[in-house]
Amino acid sequence: MNKKYCYSEHKQSRGKHFQSPPLEGGEVKGRGKYTKKVNHFLTYLPTNLLTSKTAFTLAETLITLGIIGVVAAITIPGLMTAHKAHRMHAQFLKSYSTVQQVFKQMEADDVSTDPSTYVRNTTEGTFYNTFKKYLTGITDCGQFSEKSLPCYKIADTTKGYKPLTGNTFIDKQFFDDGQLALQDGTLLIFEQPNVSNPYIWVMVDINGFKEGPNRMGYDLFVFHFQDGELRTMGDPRTSYNNMKTYCDLKSTSTLNGLACAQRAKSEADYFKWVIKNVK
Repeated sequence: MNKKYCYSEHKQSRGKHFQSPPLEGGEVKGRGKYTKKVNHFLTYLPTNLLTSKTAFTLAETLITLGIIGVVAAITIPGLMTAHKAHRMHAQFLKSYSTVQQVFKQMEADDVSTDPSTYVRNTTEGTFYNTFKKYLTGITDCGQFSEKSLPCYKIADTTKGYKPLTGNTFIDKQFFDDGQLALQDGTLLIFEQPNVSNPYIWVMVDINGFKEGPNRMGYDLFVFHFQDGELRTMGDPRTSYNNMKTYCDLKSTSTLNGLACAQRAKSEADYFKWVIKNVK
């Protein structure tokens, strides 16, 4: 067989099965020659697929906005309540820690924390005068607090603290043993009884008198120091531990809310409850 012929036939046979890939512009290279251009595949697509545009109708848009509004109306109040409750709980724990640290520092300095060693109505003996030495950046409102904001001015008969249900003002005798306003807005109020019944109360308005609502058990809480220990009022070892009388919306006691500090400390959702139910 003629080798030249066989090679030629073989070359021609290959040319039928192996084509070079398309070049730019849609040209196809054949056996050394260019064929006619191949039309771009897009030219064969339906015209409406290339030119059609879609959009929401007015009705669809209004329905969507309505759904968003309903969802927002349901969820946003709950989120706001949860945020406020979290902030109040954090401030409560911070205030509790602040008061507790002062008592510990007093003990470390060998300063008496025995309530019976402090005699009320005397500058030297009033407990708050010793307590304030361990705080910085405070506003000293005085023992009987004749100053206005951030202090609670006791002489102002139009304002004051109310029980949890808010039906009347709490007797001002509970607030006349000294006040200290802290830099973060917290107001510390001291109650120091007579020597015959020795204990010390440190009441904490966690958002200050200016903000309100100034309710016992809502933003005003009582810490009871006795027998060398700081306790939240309502603890079984404190003098006011009956929750039905001193931390219940059905109670008519003028000191309702006094024992709520124990619930605020022990119940994770206490502040959510009080925000939703105390109006």
